[in-house]
Amino acid sequence: MSRKVEDLTHDMQEKFHAFKLGMREAGIDFILTCTRRTQEEQNDLYEQGRSKPGPVVTWTRKSKHIEGKAFDIVIMKNGKPDWNVTDPDWTRAGEIGRRAGLNWGGSWAKSKDFPHFELKEA
Repeated sequence: MSRKVEDLTHDMQEKFHAFKLGMREAGIDFILTCTRRTQEEQNDLYEQGRSKPGPVVTWTRKSKHIEGKAFDIVIMKNGKPDWNVTDPDWTRAGEIGRRAGLNWGGSWAKSKDFPHFELKEA
Protein backbone atom coordinates (compact mmCIF):
# COMPACT_ATOMS: atom_id res chain seq x y z
CA MET A 1 0.00 0.00 0.00
CA SER A 2 1.44 3.34 -1.03
CA ARG A 3 1.27 6.79 0.51
CA LYS A 4 3.19 8.40 -2.34
CA VAL A 5 1.49 11.14 -4.35
CA GLU A 6 3.63 10.08 -7.31
CA ASP A 7 1.77 6.75 -7.41
CA LEU A 8 -1.46 8.57 -8.34
CA THR A 9 -2.37 9.26 -11.97
CA HIS A 10 -1.24 12.62 -13.35
CA ASP A 11 -4.79 14.04 -13.17
CA MET A 12 -5.19 12.82 -9.61
CA GLN A 13 -1.82 14.30 -8.59
CA GLU A 14 -3.02 17.70 -9.84
CA LYS A 15 -6.28 17.36 -7.88
CA PHE A 16 -4.36 16.29 -4.78
CA HIS A 17 -2.12 19.36 -4.96
CA ALA A 18 -5.18 21.63 -5.28
CA PHE A 19 -6.71 19.80 -2.29
CA LYS A 20 -3.50 20.17 -0.28
CA LEU A 21 -3.37 23.91 -1.01
CA GLY A 22 -7.01 24.32 0.01
CA MET A 23 -6.39 22.43 3.25
CA ARG A 24 -3.36 24.60 4.01
CA GLU A 25 -5.37 27.77 3.35
CA ALA A 26 -8.12 26.47 5.67
CA GLY A 27 -5.56 25.68 8.37
CA ILE A 28 -6.45 21.97 8.43
CA ASP A 29 -3.46 19.69 9.01
CA PHE A 30 -3.68 16.19 7.50
CA ILE A 31 -1.58 13.30 6.30
CA LEU A 32 -2.05 10.85 3.46
CA THR A 33 -2.82 7.36 4.71
CA CYS A 34 -3.16 5.66 1.31
CA THR A 35 -2.80 6.42 -2.37
CA ARG A 36 -2.36 3.35 -4.55
CA ARG A 37 -3.12 -0.30 -3.68
CA THR A 38 -2.62 -3.51 -5.55
CA GLN A 39 -5.60 -5.74 -6.26
CA GLU A 40 -4.23 -8.22 -3.70
CA GLU A 41 -4.09 -5.48 -1.02
CA GLN A 42 -7.65 -4.45 -1.86
CA ASN A 43 -8.82 -8.06 -1.64
CA ASP A 44 -7.17 -8.38 1.79
CA LEU A 45 -8.92 -5.22 2.99
CA TYR A 46 -12.22 -6.52 1.67
CA GLU A 47 -11.81 -9.78 3.59
CA GLN A 48 -11.19 -7.90 6.86
CA GLY A 49 -14.30 -8.19 8.98
CA ARG A 50 -15.58 -10.96 6.74
CA SER A 51 -13.26 -13.97 6.51
CA LYS A 52 -10.43 -12.24 8.44
CA PRO A 53 -10.48 -10.64 11.91
CA GLY A 54 -11.11 -6.94 12.38
CA PRO A 55 -13.75 -4.42 11.45
CA VAL A 56 -15.10 -4.07 7.92
CA VAL A 57 -13.15 -1.24 6.29
CA THR A 58 -14.24 -1.43 2.65
CA TRP A 59 -17.33 -2.46 0.74
CA THR A 60 -15.70 -3.17 -2.62
CA ARG A 61 -12.99 -5.15 -4.34
CA LYS A 62 -12.90 -2.58 -7.18
CA SER A 63 -11.49 0.50 -5.46
CA LYS A 64 -10.21 3.49 -7.42
CA HIS A 65 -7.06 3.14 -5.31
CA ILE A 66 -6.06 0.25 -7.59
CA GLU A 67 -6.07 2.61 -10.59
CA GLY A 68 -4.26 5.42 -8.75
CA LYS A 69 -7.43 7.54 -8.83
CA ALA A 70 -8.07 7.84 -5.07
CA PHE A 71 -6.41 8.83 -1.84
CA ASP A 72 -7.29 8.61 1.84
CA ILE A 73 -6.36 11.07 4.57
CA VAL A 74 -6.58 11.54 8.29
CA ILE A 75 -6.92 14.94 9.89
CA MET A 76 -4.25 15.75 12.45
CA LYS A 77 -4.96 17.56 15.71
CA ASN A 78 -2.06 18.54 17.96
CA GLY A 79 0.21 16.23 15.98
CA LYS A 80 -2.04 13.18 16.38
CA PRO A 81 -4.48 11.48 13.97
CA ASP A 82 -8.09 12.47 14.66
CA TRP A 83 -10.59 9.99 13.24
CA ASN A 84 -13.58 11.75 14.84
CA VAL A 85 -15.60 12.36 11.67
CA THR A 86 -18.09 14.52 13.61
CA ASP A 87 -15.36 17.20 13.85
CA PRO A 88 -16.34 20.02 11.45
CA ASP A 89 -12.88 19.86 9.83
CA TRP A 90 -13.91 16.62 8.12
CA THR A 91 -16.85 18.37 6.44
CA ARG A 92 -14.58 21.27 5.54
CA ALA A 93 -12.10 18.80 4.01
CA GLY A 94 -14.93 17.33 1.96
CA GLU A 95 -15.88 20.78 0.68
CA ILE A 96 -12.26 21.51 -0.20
CA GLY A 97 -12.06 18.19 -2.05
CA ARG A 98 -15.20 18.96 -4.04
CA ARG A 99 -13.80 22.38 -4.99
CA ALA A 100 -10.65 20.60 -6.19
CA GLY A 101 -12.81 18.44 -8.48
CA LEU A 102 -12.93 15.30 -6.35
CA ASN A 103 -15.70 13.02 -5.18
CA TRP A 104 -15.72 12.78 -1.38
CA GLY A 105 -16.65 9.53 0.31
CA GLY A 106 -18.22 11.43 3.22
CA SER A 107 -20.99 12.64 0.93
CA TRP A 108 -22.04 9.16 -0.22
CA ALA A 109 -25.60 8.23 0.70
CA LYS A 110 -24.62 4.67 1.58
CA SER A 111 -21.38 3.47 3.21
CA LYS A 112 -19.89 6.89 3.99
CA ASP A 113 -16.08 6.94 3.78
CA PHE A 114 -14.95 10.27 5.25
CA PRO A 115 -11.19 9.82 4.65
CA HIS A 116 -11.69 8.92 0.95
CA PHE A 117 -11.34 11.24 -2.05
CA GLU A 118 -11.45 10.04 -5.66
CA LEU A 119 -11.28 11.37 -9.18
CA LYS A 120 -14.61 12.33 -10.71
CA GLU A 121 -15.27 10.30 -13.81
CA ALA A 122 -16.81 12.04 -16.80
